[in-house]
Amino acid sequence: MTLYGLIAHPAGHSRSPQMQNMMIAEYGIDAHYHAFDILPEKLEEAIVGLKALHVGGFNVSTPFKNEIIQYLDELSPISQRLHAVNTVKSVKGRLIGTNTDGDGFWQSINSRQPKEMVIVLGTGGAARSVIATAKLYGVRELIVFNRVHEDWHERKAEISYLSEGNGHLEDLADNQMLTKALKRADMLINATTVGMNDLRTLLTDLQIALLPQHALVMDMIYRNQQTTLLKSANQRGLATLNGLPMLVNQGALSFEYWFDRPADRNLMKKAIEE
Repeated sequence: MTLYGLIAHPAGHSRSPQMQNMMIAEYGIDAHYHAFDILPEKLEEAIVGLKALHVGGFNVSTPFKNEIIQYLDELSPISQRLHAVNTVKSVKGRLIGTNTDGDGFWQSINSRQPKEMVIVLGTGGAARSVIATAKLYGVRELIVFNRVHEDWHERKAEISYLSEGNGHLEDLADNQMLTKALKRADMLINATTVGMNDLRTLLTDLQIALLPQHALVMDMIYRNQQTTLLKSANQRGLATLNGLPMLVNQGALSFEYWFDRPADRNLMKKAIEE
């Protein structure tokens, strides 16, 4: 039996084992996927241990997506650009890293959804993966809003680089800029954790009301109850989407990367929801 898994801290809340083991069983593959809760200071030991166990591959989550890179033998082009890895495959003892987060996100959006002009809230890891892959999926303009930080100029340059010149960073507190952007947005994406554990939202009901009727509001947070942002958008008759399809798609892409077989996304979604 070949071992696969997830390294994260904490790891207990992850839905990945249900998803991956469901697909492994469906194909009758002699493998098992396990979530490993690794203390940050033990990452190097964990990698040595995983190699000793001859793992077939593993997912990487918070807080290791950047840190893991120093222990890998090869990186895909998207991982190099993002400087972040969420999926590792072992090939003849060599560890090869890639990142399925961005593709997982865009593949969860209906292909008929207009997305020429997209607003992204946040500049963290989730936002970066979306920004770095947006151009591949037909996005022509990305406006990224965030609160001003000390490293603002570096962030601005990084957003421009990641988006291949398609995106620019603006101050979330600049109401005039935000209003203009909302009025012509095809999609609004919350890539922050605001609203994950409470009722907070970065945008008011009045700001949500500025969006065109064809706009899609996507909250990358996945939880059982709707976030305040999505409730507000629903009340205005806008299409909404939570983080579940992205979670399923990035997991499906990881499965396909390891096993070179198509993943059944409906089955993986069912595994999470059970």
